[in-house]
Amino acid sequence: MTAMTTTDPFAATRRDGLRLSTEWLNASVVRISVDGEIDASNSADVLEYVFRRGANCRTMILDLKNVSFFATAGFSALQTLDMRCARAGVSWMLIPSRAVSRVLSVCDPRRSLPCGVA
Repeated sequence: MTAMTTTDPFAATRRDGLRLSTEWLNASVVRISVDGEIDASNSADVLEYVFRRGANCRTMILDLKNVSFFATAGFSALQTLDMRCARAGVSWMLIPSRAVSRVLSVCDPRRSLPCGVA
């Protein structure tokens, strides 16, 4: 099975500088990529996109390596994602950018979120 990539044009243009895309690596593994800035004005939109596009997965890769700005509202969204994935039995991994890693080093010093390397 080949990977299928989709970009939601509404989500990609909803906020200036934010692009969201989904790639199904197989029937149960999805990679959701976010490019741009995540702050209080769009973190709920990002979370909604992730829940909608990853609804039927068993494994999720949240690729934030191209996020240039990451506010604490983004960290709150990641905590919500972590809780919902645990409740649904979905394993997930975060690929952080430098901006995301900086916030995580302050907000998640025990490294409770599942981070990979960029």
